[in-house]
Amino acid sequence: MVMHLTHIQLTYVSQYCFVSFRMDTFPKCSVCHKEFTLKGPVPYLLPCLHAVCEKCVTSAAGGVISCSTCQREVNLTDTSLQKDAVRQKEIFHLTVKHRPTELLCTHEDDGNQAACWCQECEEFLCEYCQNMHSSFKLSRNHAVHNFGDITPQNLEIETNCSIHERYPLDLFDKSCNMCICSQCRRGEHADHEVGYLDEAAEEVTQRIEQHGKDLSALLSRQQTHLRSIRQDTQLTTRTQDTLRKTVEHTFRSLRSQLDQREKELLIDLESQTRETKATLHALETSCEEHHARCTDISGYIQKCLLYASKSVLLQLETTVEGMTRTCLETASPETHDVPEAVFNTNGLSKLKSDMSGFGNITTLKEDSEGGIPEDKQTQTDDDYLSDLEQKHEMMLAEKDKSCQVASETIDHLQTLIGILIEGCVHLICVADRRMVLHCLRLKYDKDRANLDKVHINTEGHLINRKSDTRPAVKGRLKEYSGTCSTAPLPRAGCPQYWEMKSRVCLDKTLIGNLLILEVGVCQEEQRDVWLCLGGSASSYSMTVSHCAKHGGICRTTLKEGGYVLCLPDTLPNTAGTSHTLHYGVVYDDAKKKIVFIDVKENKVMSTLDNVDSSQPLWPMFGVYNPHHLTVSMTLVVGSDINMTEEKKAMIVKALSSW
Repeated sequence: MVMHLTHIQLTYVSQYCFVSFRMDTFPKCSVCHKEFTLKGPVPYLLPCLHAVCEKCVTSAAGGVISCSTCQREVNLTDTSLQKDAVRQKEIFHLTVKHRPTELLCTHEDDGNQAACWCQECEEFLCEYCQNMHSSFKLSRNHAVHNFGDITPQNLEIETNCSIHERYPLDLFDKSCNMCICSQCRRGEHADHEVGYLDEAAEEVTQRIEQHGKDLSALLSRQQTHLRSIRQDTQLTTRTQDTLRKTVEHTFRSLRSQLDQREKELLIDLESQTRETKATLHALETSCEEHHARCTDISGYIQKCLLYASKSVLLQLETTVEGMTRTCLETASPETHDVPEAVFNTNGLSKLKSDMSGFGNITTLKEDSEGGIPEDKQTQTDDDYLSDLEQKHEMMLAEKDKSCQVASETIDHLQTLIGILIEGCVHLICVADRRMVLHCLRLKYDKDRANLDKVHINTEGHLINRKSDTRPAVKGRLKEYSGTCSTAPLPRAGCPQYWEMKSRVCLDKTLIGNLLILEVGVCQEEQRDVWLCLGGSASSYSMTVSHCAKHGGICRTTLKEGGYVLCLPDTLPNTAGTSHTLHYGVVYDDAKKKIVFIDVKENKVMSTLDNVDSSQPLWPMFGVYNPHHLTVSMTLVVGSDINMTEEKKAMIVKALSSW
């Protein structure tokens, strides 16, 4: 039986479109690898959710089929395969979409090129038969679709009961696990637990959807793990290069008798590096294989939700759940330990006497906590004290050097800006990254505020209520529901940062796509084009609004008039409630990036790349819909910003190029 896609399924497909690149590819048999065609062998569904053609099923040697995709064997004696209704419908749709010239009229078998599809007759019609079809009284009201208009949704037809042919299958017998009609309900299914088919299918849809979400989360974690493995592989290579230089520098300072030992250590280093890379490669290969299996199953779930009928969904639930559980239970650990090699150079004072055993390539795990182990046993007390004194002097020198770099960097920033910086400057050092962050001293432009929609009160807050007095000032905004800053962002060559704290009070429960507030930047000519920046070119913004798609209040990021990201559950949509929203914006004209930060949640919401900074950008602030809510937006700028270490690390990570 075939059904129309529900709203939940359509939402699911839009949310999990990461496998959509596979949806326009004709499926292949997992045994003979031949593409399925509309007139070719029928696909059958294996327990692993891969497909096998009817020809391979009937010719299976010894009654055993081996899936080449996942190497799983299926004994046909113990397992009864069902036709893959999902892929059958997929093949039909892809043929109509990409190979319509292969379709001939099936009404009269006249060999003419088919031009359309009758949904009720399930026949391809040429232009002549289409005209005749429309003239007959019995078929003139049939749903006939041109090939260009066919989608998975309008391929649906109602299926009647095979026993009571006049009655549709609209009920589901939970006891017998089958679809029935109203007449069946009165007969042998009278005492069974029976419900409506739509409700049963909806429940299965939600469960299968959850399986897809679980797999999506696992895939995301696996991708993160793969990136970590690859980064550690690169780090191992860099460590090898660094240690090679250290070893070579150490041995160049020694006499000729160290040459042989140097070669031995370099060979040891190469061996350990090779072993570490081999371990990482094995982890990567294992993770990629499991990732591929999960991707296949997740892809089939997408196809189920797009193509499967209600009855097929009910039949597939157990199999899909079993494969999902297998993926979740057999997932490899998402952490790994990579031993880092270090070069131990302690014991130099006794090196000549201990030449045969000097130096070794080891790992931090093999050493004591706190880094490279000390070799005090091979030193005299004078040598040991001398080493400590030398290390202390090196630490002091490094500290003085860091302070000098910080001072020079801030001086350079002031030169780049061209004026004495108005605001606050932070030198941020996180791990091996260092940058200067300028906390701007932004101000609302009171003379440009759109007083027909907003006003700035005596405390300097932007309010979503029109002003009682409207002084005539040339250049005031007329369309945009808010104001801009008094000046554009300076081209400082370093990241610039500011924050907004907004108090939102809901007078009513919001519906539709009502805006609450907006922050962002745009070029000068875009400041007063629309009510908000969302539809403007050369604009980059983050809005808080009620989202009809998610049925709640969301944060949406937009770039040059295009949708980028929507984050739900910003705040409860309850009349009479009051909430404080605290957001930060980072603009880096050197890297052409804008970052939007949720300060309260302490996380990056969105990063926009390739920002058009060919012209100066103006910070914009919008507040909306006074008949439904009250918004009071306050600027937090300059030294008023609480620049915590966690916030610094978050900004550095968001701006860093990986």
